[in-house]
Amino acid sequence: MPTSLGQYFNGVADLIHSRSTIASDSSQRGDIGTNREVICRDFFKKHIPARFSVNTGGDIFGLGDARSGQIDVIIGHDMSMNFTENDRIRCPVESVTAAISVKTSLDKHSLFDALSNLASVPQGSEEVVNLSPLGKKKSDYLLTWPAGIVFAYDGVRVETCLDHVATFYAENPVPFNRIPRAIVVNRKYLLTVCQYSVPNATTATPFDRSQVRGATMLDGTRGSPLMWIMNEISKGLTWLDGMWLDYEPYYNEAF
Repeated sequence: MPTSLGQYFNGVADLIHSRSTIASDSSQRGDIGTNREVICRDFFKKHIPARFSVNTGGDIFGLGDARSGQIDVIIGHDMSMNFTENDRIRCPVESVTAAISVKTSLDKHSLFDALSNLASVPQGSEEVVNLSPLGKKKSDYLLTWPAGIVFAYDGVRVETCLDHVATFYAENPVPFNRIPRAIVVNRKYLLTVCQYSVPNATTATPFDRSQVRGATMLDGTRGSPLMWIMNEISKGLTWLDGMWLDYEPYYNEAF
């Protein structure tokens, strides 16, 4: 039997499922997608540490005027400048902890779209990131963050999803740190690739199916992917003490 915390996340997973069903009661496909992004945003807002912010429908930028495609949900930390004059936020990649693609139903087409969009997130720059000299390496920070996440309310079987992931990266090599940290189909399964756990990994490390860890949910564990994601995002806090971001390289490019 799950503990009370397990019961809590199981209940949250059920609530997300119910809200997703209600969100589909719209005549406009765009409204359905927006409704489901809001559900995902609300979940993260209610559960992540206070030093993080959650925004929907923005893009992520880097040096060289690089910009991602539109990212459904962006989680950033409080060491960053903010760029919120427009309705849709834009975030420097060095300040982003998670980039999340939200899908109503995960099939091959929607999965490929999500993986392509997350791959568009620019690379961060060591010129911008400053860490305590006694702390971790800048390269490790940029390899680990932002974490990419694909979240779906329904989808193909876990074995089929993994086959599609392997096919995508065989056809579309991307930097290792732009492979999603997690692919979640609510109440059904979780697939993970933890870049920081791969020995000697760099952005040039190729995708290998053996790097993926997966679990299919039982009724009593249906909420566990949600707690796993919360714990993973919370690890970003360990980098913030002693960090500051120097925006002079952006200033020099801008002016």
